[in-house]
Amino acid sequence: MEDYMQPARAFLDWFRAWPGTTFHDDIEIVDLRARGAGRGIIAKKDIPVDTVLFTIPRKAIISATTSELATLVPSIVQGADQEEADGADDGDEEGDNEDTSKQDPWTSLILIMIFEFLRGDASPWKAYFGVLPAVFDTPMFWADDELKALQASPVVGRVGREEADEMIKTKVLPVIRAHSQVFFGEGAPLDDDAIVQLAHRMGSTIMAYSFSLEKDDDEDENDEKKEDEDVEMKDGDDEHEHEHGPDCDHDHGDDSDSDSDSSGWVEDKDDQLPLGMVPMADMLNADAECNAHIGHGVDALTATAVRPIKAGDEILNYYGPLSNGELLRRYGYTTEKHAFFDAVDVPWELVQHHLAEQLHLLPAEAAKAADAVDVDEFEDPVMLDRDFDEDEETGQLRPPVLEGEEAGASGASSTVLRELPQTLRRQAKAFAKVALRQQQKRREKALANAPKSKQTGKNGKNDKTHAPKTEKEVVAAGLVGALTARLAQYPTSLEADEKEFAQTPAGRLHSALRVRIGEKRLLTEAVALAKAMLTEAKAEAKAEAKAEKLASKAKKNDLRGDDEEQPSGKRQRR
Repeated sequence: MEDYMQPARAFLDWFRAWPGTTFHDDIEIVDLRARGAGRGIIAKKDIPVDTVLFTIPRKAIISATTSELATLVPSIVQGADQEEADGADDGDEEGDNEDTSKQDPWTSLILIMIFEFLRGDASPWKAYFGVLPAVFDTPMFWADDELKALQASPVVGRVGREEADEMIKTKVLPVIRAHSQVFFGEGAPLDDDAIVQLAHRMGSTIMAYSFSLEKDDDEDENDEKKEDEDVEMKDGDDEHEHEHGPDCDHDHGDDSDSDSDSSGWVEDKDDQLPLGMVPMADMLNADAECNAHIGHGVDALTATAVRPIKAGDEILNYYGPLSNGELLRRYGYTTEKHAFFDAVDVPWELVQHHLAEQLHLLPAEAAKAADAVDVDEFEDPVMLDRDFDEDEETGQLRPPVLEGEEAGASGASSTVLRELPQTLRRQAKAFAKVALRQQQKRREKALANAPKSKQTGKNGKNDKTHAPKTEKEVVAAGLVGALTARLAQYPTSLEADEKEFAQTPAGRLHSALRVRIGEKRLLTEAVALAKAMLTEAKAEAKAEAKAEKLASKAKKNDLRGDDEEQPSGKRQRR
C-alpha cells in the first residue's frame, strides 16, 4: 500500500537540507485527509504569537531568476528583448522563430514548471514536485454533469477551459516545440495533447500555489521593502476583494490587460508581477480566518504566527476575501467560513427588464430610457455580497454590528445581508427617474390630444385606474422582480439544497452544493430587503395620497366657507 506521507517526509528532508531554510521544531506536516484537506501543517505544542514557523530563501523559489530555463531560453522571461532572444544559443536547430517576447508571468512560469518537471532527478526541485498535486478539483477539470451541480452560479461562466487551451496552444506549445531539445533532451518528445494536459496541470498548480513576488531591493533602490511586508497569494484581480467582495468585487478585472475579460486561470494573469512557486509556504492550507502570515525580506520569505496557536491546531494561511464560488474556481475547495464572502451576480439587463415591466414600457421605450441614464461607474453585473471587517493583525473576521445589536460569534451562521448594494439602488433609481419622466410627458401629450370624453370616467371624474406609481414603488417592485427571477434561475430550492448538503460527503457535489447554497441565501436575503423596500414605498405612497386627499378636501371646504359668507343672488333680489 502506498505511503501517503512518504513524499512529504522526503520533501521535508530536502527542504531542511537547502541552505538558509528553517522549520520550527513544534510544527509538523500531517495527513489531513480525514478533514478533506490532504496534507497540512499543525502545531505539536502551543505556539506564541510572532513565532517564526519556517523560512524560505529566495533561491529555493522556482522562478525566472532561479530556473536554468531562463538562461537556456531567455525569451521566456517577461520583457526580454527580442534581439537578445533571437541571438540566444538554445542548442536547438529550429531557432527562436516564435514570438515569445510577449510572454507574461503566467506563461513564463508554466514553461519553467514544465521544464523542471520534465528534468526529473536533474531538477533541484524534484522532491518539491513530489508533494504538488497531479489531480485538481477545480471546475476546469469537472465533467459536464458535475458542472451542472453548480446550477445558475456565476462560476459556471468562469471555468475558462477553452480560453486556457487557446493560450497554451498559442504561447506555450510553440515555445516547447521550438526548443524541443531543451525540454526533452535526448528523450522522446511528448505529443501535443500530452503537452497541453501537462500545461493545464502546471497552470492549475500555479493558480493554487504561486506567489506574486515583489522586486528585490537591489533592483530598485527607491523601492525599499520592509522585512515584514506582505507577499500576497496569486489569486487574480483585486476586484474580488470585497470590494470585495471579492471583488470581490470581485469584482473581476479592472486591469487594463486585454485578457481581463477572459475566464479560468487565464484571466488571473493580469497582475504583471513575477510569479514564483514557494516550497513549504504552499504546504499551508488556507481559510477565511488564518493564524499565520507570509512576509518577505530581501533574501527570504518567512511564515509567522499572527496569534497564539494551540497544540493540535492547523496552521492556516489566507488567500484573500474570496467567495466560496471563487475559492472553488481557483483552488478546488470550499469552506464554511468563506461563506462570509459569498457573492452572486445580478445582470443589469434583468433588473432593467423588471423596472420596465413595472412601467409597462415597450422594448424601444426601455432602450430609450436606458440610453438616457447617466450614472458614474455603471456596474454590470451588480454584485451582491456582505460587509465584514477583517483584523489584519490576528487574521480574524468580525461581522458588522448594527446599532442596538450585540456582537455575535464569528461564523457563517451570523452572515446576513444588511442592505442592497448602493450601486444597484442608484442605477435602478436613475432608470426609473428617466422612464417616469418620459412616461409623464407621453401621458400629458396623450391627454392633451384626446377627446374630453376619453379624459374622464363614467362619472365625469378623472379615471385613476392607471394612476402612476411613485419612483420608490417602481424601484422597489422592479428589484423584487429581478432578484426573485435571479433566484428562480436555480432549479432547486434553498431548503432542498440544505437538506442534500447535510447528507452529502466531501467531494465535488458537496462543494457545488455549498456554493449554490451560499448564493441562494444571499438572493433570498436580498429579495426580503427589496420586499421591505416595496412595503415602505407603498406605505409612503398611500400616506402621501391620503394627505393630498385631505388637503384637497380642506381646500374645497374652505371654498364653500367663502361662498356661504357671501349673500346669494336670490337673497339679493329679495
